[in-house]
Amino acid sequence: MSPLTLLWVLPLAGAAACLLAGRFGRTAARLCALASSCAHAGACLAVIKPFIAGGGAGLIAVGGEPLAFGVSYLLAADGFSLALIGLTSFLTLVCVVSSWELEVSAAYWANFLALASALCGVFLARDLFIFYVFWEATLIPMFFIIGLWGSENRRHAAVKFFLFTFAGSVFMLLALLALVSAHHGATGVWTWDLQALKSAPLGAAGPWVFAGLLLGFGVKIPVVPLHTWLPDAHTEAPAAGSVMLAGVMLKMGLYGLIRVAFPLFATLSEAWAPWLAGLAALNAVYGALCAMAQTDLKRLIAYSSIAHLGFCLLGVLSRTDQGLAGGGLQMINHGLTTGALFLMVGFLYERAHKRGLADFGGLAVRAPWLTFFFGFSMLASIGLPGLNGFVGEFMSLSGVAHSAVPLLSVPFFAVAGVVGVTLAAAYALPAYQAVFWAPEAPQSVSGRVTDLDAREKGILWALSALMLWIGLAPQSWLTLIEPSLRGLVR
Repeated sequence: MSPLTLLWVLPLAGAAACLLAGRFGRTAARLCALASSCAHAGACLAVIKPFIAGGGAGLIAVGGEPLAFGVSYLLAADGFSLALIGLTSFLTLVCVVSSWELEVSAAYWANFLALASALCGVFLARDLFIFYVFWEATLIPMFFIIGLWGSENRRHAAVKFFLFTFAGSVFMLLALLALVSAHHGATGVWTWDLQALKSAPLGAAGPWVFAGLLLGFGVKIPVVPLHTWLPDAHTEAPAAGSVMLAGVMLKMGLYGLIRVAFPLFATLSEAWAPWLAGLAALNAVYGALCAMAQTDLKRLIAYSSIAHLGFCLLGVLSRTDQGLAGGGLQMINHGLTTGALFLMVGFLYERAHKRGLADFGGLAVRAPWLTFFFGFSMLASIGLPGLNGFVGEFMSLSGVAHSAVPLLSVPFFAVAGVVGVTLAAAYALPAYQAVFWAPEAPQSVSGRVTDLDAREKGILWALSALMLWIGLAPQSWLTLIEPSLRGLVR
């Protein structure tokens, strides 16, 4: 079995093993999940390490003979793919360890591993039929994670998540079918190979096909106004579910644009770039304004995700070296910082069964370690220099300001990004003040909150170390992702 196949098969096998281990009790299933996630992390390192040692600009590929209707088992990995696969593997391990004390069935662990398998498949597939199968496969475990182990309104949130994202997938499938049919009509050959389909003659249908892909990927990012499923999904999902949803699943939309839509429609993507940049700028500002209006910590962080992904999209649309690298790096940054914040809100909820800003106060005295890690992650999220968020945001906005794409370098887009950065501080710091430093109100439940235990501190130390590493030495990460991004979008 090839190393790339192993990257998606290993967690899927782990999911099946968890279900079997569940017959011997919850402890057996929990241990099986830990062993599987550790094995997957080891497999990822075994692939990524030699890739970096070789310069980080190559491509690892696995191909097979075409099956029915031109479908072929074609996998490939470049630096951008491997970075997202590594993020998936790391956050899966974080989710397993953070959920260690939960009394849940074997299916809980199996769904997280199945989700990791499908996500890795999305980042590896170069045959668009295989890509679509993996894309759809991610919906199933997340639907169950939200619907079975979420909060009070979990079923409504799970159904809303599924309907929105599935509707977007229908548009994407129709666009892919049109693309494949056009190629067959011109050449007489059925193929779903991403590289081959770049030459498909679409004619006047081209903008419609491109729009279908934009809708499919835009729902997953999500771009405003296709975002309304996200706050509910985050609010009702268990903490680990929110980590995977924000940390990796939201990156699928941007990845699809970068890997599929922009290379297939290079001319159209450049022509439509100012309009797409307008949506990205709207994300950055609107998401931040909505976050300012929230009184629930989880919903606040959910809306902040919409804003941060606007920065990622702005950087990619700039088509400059700085902007592309910044947008790609910010995708990784967001997974780490927002993942840490969602975890800590989950820790609070496990102790106090509350998430409102007005429900707490004075936690700096009662839980100093939680106060430290929450403040550290919040500062990384809003872009404090020296931490990871600053690098990605600065490079993205600098790329937009120096873009050669017509209309994109006008000051509006960069200014909108700067406004988004300013608003980030305006919603994050008052929330941190209210929960940790404000005096306890009479209705406060802070008395129920105990400080982090050794397991929880270990998880947050690992996440914080990565935030600091990227903030102080971003070049070690840019070397991995920048060459492949430059080749994809430009």
